[in-house]
Amino acid sequence: MHRRKAFRIVLIILLLAAGFICPAAGDEYATLEKGMSGPAVLRLKQSMYYLGYFTSLNLSDSYNDVMVERVKNLQRANGLEEDGIASAALQELVYSGRCLPTAGAPAPTPVPTPVPPPLGPSSLPADLPETTQDGFLAEDGEYLYENPSEGLWICLRKDLAVTVRRYASQTEKLIWFETDIRCSPDSPMLTYVSEGRTPGKRYVSPVVMAEQYASVLAITDDFFGHRLNNNERTGVVIRNGRVIGERTYRNDHPSFPNLEVLALFADGSMKCFLSSEYTAQEYLSMGVTDTFAFGPILVTGGEKGPHMDDRDYYHYREPRCALGMIEPYHYVVLTVKGRADDSKGTYLPWLADRMLSLGAVEAMNLDGGGTVSLVFNGKMLNKGTKNLRNVTSMIGFGGTPQQLPE
Repeated sequence: MHRRKAFRIVLIILLLAAGFICPAAGDEYATLEKGMSGPAVLRLKQSMYYLGYFTSLNLSDSYNDVMVERVKNLQRANGLEEDGIASAALQELVYSGRCLPTAGAPAPTPVPTPVPPPLGPSSLPADLPETTQDGFLAEDGEYLYENPSEGLWICLRKDLAVTVRRYASQTEKLIWFETDIRCSPDSPMLTYVSEGRTPGKRYVSPVVMAEQYASVLAITDDFFGHRLNNNERTGVVIRNGRVIGERTYRNDHPSFPNLEVLALFADGSMKCFLSSEYTAQEYLSMGVTDTFAFGPILVTGGEKGPHMDDRDYYHYREPRCALGMIEPYHYVVLTVKGRADDSKGTYLPWLADRMLSLGAVEAMNLDGGGTVSLVFNGKMLNKGTKNLRNVTSMIGFGGTPQQLPE
């Protein structure tokens, strides 16, 4: 009995590290067997990886011969009949925390130091023009500086100031970008969705979308279109004053993402909210122009989000993207490279700690993994463009506004 309890504690940590979207409480599992395919099969495979039954996360959504063999291994380890079929009871066991892992199940990686020593640019370029107290260009025109070798990119206008710095921690195998963005009412933060009969359903290259609207800087957002296309809960999604989705989770739901909300107001301010704290109409009545539904909350009211001191909360390293507000019209973006030999990605508490250190009073974790894109002046900064994942929406700065059809 003690051995089973110990295994259960370990497994809870491992499953939280998985990054799959857990079924909502009360959902029923349909039996899965050879010849079937789809998201439910892939989700089960991912869960079995973190129990040690697969050796790679490069998994298909097909219930093939290999899957039959691995399910039999899991059944054998747990004293079940070895028929290779993932019954509803077996899936419930896998997701419950009672399933026994194999000896080869991957263990959680230690948390990196909250503030890794940066190895990056220490000073601004010598030809930097005169700026105002707000950091904007003092005269008309545009100043553009790009130095990839030094890891520094700058764009200055009379109504916009964007500075991107690249940092690295060799000891932690971590590369990340910190982007300081100062907007103004004349050049506010903008949101874009792919065009079509249903806004945000069509997939587009992030570089193409950034160029389409002439964005100085563009980042990926909550990737609501993926959930929309798969008939999943989108969360409360508003773009340019238009309600796109409202189906969300109850507050503090255990699924990832939990669809917590970062709301952008007409005055340039931002505020984080729980998943079902307000309806879309209530947000609009409050003066919200856009909402991003992903989560979890990293910082709110100048304090860490609800789970940011819990090291068992989805504790795994991944490419990350986070958006925060220092003050109205003054934002910060953290873009973390991951799934690479030189950068393994980072944990959610690390994002929260960095946001606080940069002065953010509100900050949200946005969609991560292979979706993360940081595009400056039409160039992807955080990864190569080979096999680039297409997106359905982006956040832009310094570009032209999008007019959604009525």
